[in-house]
Amino acid sequence: MTTLPAIDALLWILGYTTRAISSVAILLVTWILLSCVYNALLHPLARVPGPWAASVSNIWLAWHVKNGRVAELGKTLHARYGPAVRVGPNEIWFSSKEAFRTIYSSGSGFEKSEFYLATALIRPLQVDGRLRVTWPDELDLLSEGDMKRYRVQRRLIGPVYRPNNVLRHEGSVDLVTKRVVKKLRSLQGNEIDLKEWMHLFVVECLGAVVVSWSPGMLDQESDRGTSVHAYNAWRRKSVLGLFPLVPKLESLSMSIGRAFSVVWGINFDAPPKFRPFFPAVGQKIGQRIKVMKQGQKDARTDIAADLVQLHQDRPEFTEAYLRKMTMTNFGAGHETMASTLTSLMTVLGEHPEIQQQLADELRQLNRYPSYNQADRTPILHAVLKESRRLYPVVSMALPRVVPASGARLHGYDIPAGTTVGCNPVALHRNPDVCGPDPASFEPSRWLGDEQRAKTMDMYSLGWGGGARSCPGRHLAEMMVWKMAVVLIREFEICVEAPAEEEMPSYFLSIMTGVKARFQRREQ
Repeated sequence: MTTLPAIDALLWILGYTTRAISSVAILLVTWILLSCVYNALLHPLARVPGPWAASVSNIWLAWHVKNGRVAELGKTLHARYGPAVRVGPNEIWFSSKEAFRTIYSSGSGFEKSEFYLATALIRPLQVDGRLRVTWPDELDLLSEGDMKRYRVQRRLIGPVYRPNNVLRHEGSVDLVTKRVVKKLRSLQGNEIDLKEWMHLFVVECLGAVVVSWSPGMLDQESDRGTSVHAYNAWRRKSVLGLFPLVPKLESLSMSIGRAFSVVWGINFDAPPKFRPFFPAVGQKIGQRIKVMKQGQKDARTDIAADLVQLHQDRPEFTEAYLRKMTMTNFGAGHETMASTLTSLMTVLGEHPEIQQQLADELRQLNRYPSYNQADRTPILHAVLKESRRLYPVVSMALPRVVPASGARLHGYDIPAGTTVGCNPVALHRNPDVCGPDPASFEPSRWLGDEQRAKTMDMYSLGWGGGARSCPGRHLAEMMVWKMAVVLIREFEICVEAPAEEEMPSYFLSIMTGVKARFQRREQ
């Protein structure tokens, strides 16, 4: 039987615990309120305009990112607030030439922010007591935080991705595009999901060019859910990157990241019949390395062969680098090129008169032309650049960190450590960059006015910014040009596209929900 003193003691303990919890809760609420007041009114960035909610917490931006509204923010925030917009307590987006030059110029000292912890292929090796990270030496070109190491890596792989070497692989693209034409003809104009089919075309081309292999997607008429899976992964990474403490703590326990994803509702299941292609690519390069080690000759002349030769010629290009760089061709290329082709086909389907002009231009070429004939297709280049201007592959600002010297932009003193970047959607639609009617699809803005075309090229973030621009640009441009030529020349493209605001966009952006018909064009 419980005695009265014991009951009194229990009640006292419960009362004390309740008071302690209440005190902690009050202190926590007070701290949150004081932080909000400081961020909104007393923070060094308090003068920078932007949504009030964005000034107090990253939750505002993360909420919009989670809901796929990144491109919409690029279109609306700067129109409302001006060239500098505060999108977080310690982050500013810009849309101006001045900011582009300051942030992305080579040697500016503006290094990548910790947002890229969420995109890293391998989590940091170590997080110290001050939450500083040690990056593994894994040739992770997107997320590499050590600029000295990144520059060494870029110099090593440079010869493989120079234009002259890239053009050696045109024949592989031609073989795939011939199969693509045959398959599309067999569909007899039936409706397809444009994003999925552009993705499977790209993966087939990458397979042929990089490792002389077909993933079988074209034969199966399906990318096996890989584009849907990858886009869901970008949704998660885009939110996670705004809270870099989480990927740091994930280095200690993956359950932390899973719990965060559950709270934010950014977990996702694999699509039905999902089968990734990366394991097969890894197996292919493993076989190539085995042949290399056995001293056997390999007659294949693909990108993997170029990288194997680089490894043999330059021992500092290690076997680990060789494996990772082969995979990077797919990791960096399959979504970005699919995004470029999807937006290109969509805008052409929505502008049949421009599509016809383009088809007339391409009839001057051979059926499967070499890339050396690209200078004979000014309309195609204008259309490609205009579609990339309006629908860049990246919709969020490319985040960089203000160096120790600080920065001054648009009359604001920006302290060291602030995250800054230009939003590609806003920058590309700045009339100072692109001229009048910035939201309209006008390929003619790239033709005739040479100075304006140079300006738009100069202030484009289509291939990244400054020293961190895409090293595989020439390979991607060659492949996209060759695929576009064949598709436009051989087929009339008709599309049904949802409104742009209905297409989700994250850090990486792809037009989704577009239905297309490829109808054989009269030659």
